[in-house]
Amino acid sequence: MAIQFLNSVNLSQNELIKARIENQPNNAAAGTGVEGQLYYDTTLDVLKVWANGAWVEVGGGVTSFTATDGTFINLTPNTTQSGVATLLADFSATGTPNNTTFLRGDNVWSPISAIPGTYTWSIQGGTGGPTTVNSGTNITFAGGTNVTTALVGNTLTINSSNANITLIGDVTGSGTTSISTTIASGAVEFSMMDPVAIVTSSEGIPSNDNDITLPTSAAVKAYVDASVAGGLIYQGGYDAATNTPNLDSPPTIAGIKRGWTYTVTVEGTFFTEQVRVGDVLIAEIDGPTTLANWTTVQNNIDLASLTQVGIGNVNAGIGIDVSYSAGTATVSAQATSFSTTISATATITHNLGTRDVIIQLYDTVTYETVYSDNVRTTVNTATITFASTPTNPIRVVVQK
Repeated sequence: MAIQFLNSVNLSQNELIKARIENQPNNAAAGTGVEGQLYYDTTLDVLKVWANGAWVEVGGGVTSFTATDGTFINLTPNTTQSGVATLLADFSATGTPNNTTFLRGDNVWSPISAIPGTYTWSIQGGTGGPTTVNSGTNITFAGGTNVTTALVGNTLTINSSNANITLIGDVTGSGTTSISTTIASGAVEFSMMDPVAIVTSSEGIPSNDNDITLPTSAAVKAYVDASVAGGLIYQGGYDAATNTPNLDSPPTIAGIKRGWTYTVTVEGTFFTEQVRVGDVLIAEIDGPTTLANWTTVQNNIDLASLTQVGIGNVNAGIGIDVSYSAGTATVSAQATSFSTTISATATITHNLGTRDVIIQLYDTVTYETVYSDNVRTTVNTATITFASTPTNPIRVVVQK
């Protein structure tokens, strides 16, 4: 029973050892072929190929062609040739090509120095529009205000002369010139500043959130004091086994303030709550007296076991899927195979979630194994490609 290959077979330039071409007694027995198909004629003892709609003997004809000259190109030889011929192509231009010539449009090698024409370029100063200057025209650079020019040999030097600027009193300015000034020590006193630009303690920094006012030291201190009020202030460790320091048994230690923070160093009970090493206790009000007045940040939560309620996790196993939604794990069996029937090139969706699949095909009429070009396109799809359309429906079986 023959195996059907419904796609091309690429041997990657490896040898086809001891292979035998199909044997037929004549063209009629070989039937109608496709371009490039081979068979061995056992009657004539020749190898034949299907070319241009007929069976012809391999190597039985000689190809001929005619070479002719083209525009600016000469071919040698330029007559009708049979078999394999070597053609030499060269320019048909007159003159001598070298690094001082160029090829003109009339197919002549001409000296570069013979290129005619006059060239222009533009020059523009700080003001005014550009001026067009012809090649060969001299340009003169003249000095202007605070600018001098000097030509020594072939070198043109342009210098600017010094211009002194005296600043008196209040100074304002504009333009493109940068001027550096120095203010004498003590020249600006607090009393000289604009009161509108000063933020005092009573006004408050938040109400003056801008880039044009300056706060007084009292305003800064008041703002900082207000910002840190109620912040976390670490007080040290807490032994929950002995309630040291006393945080939950009246009278508690005096002066507990909002934001005081303790770290549990020995596990035990804090009020009625179990706390463990590493948990953090934060006072929410001044003088807390109940568990509700504290925030407990848990650091250690036991892992779940057969007898212990705690943190647990469900992992997927072989053939098992696990999904989570709102903290609930759903366990389901995985699909491990998929099959479908196709009649031509197609992309199938197997939804097996992996490219690690085995793809097999068989003819649903003859039940012969069929070979195709199979590409695992994604983890859930595969593309089955046939070079020629199958005669019968093809069953595709995908195994994870």
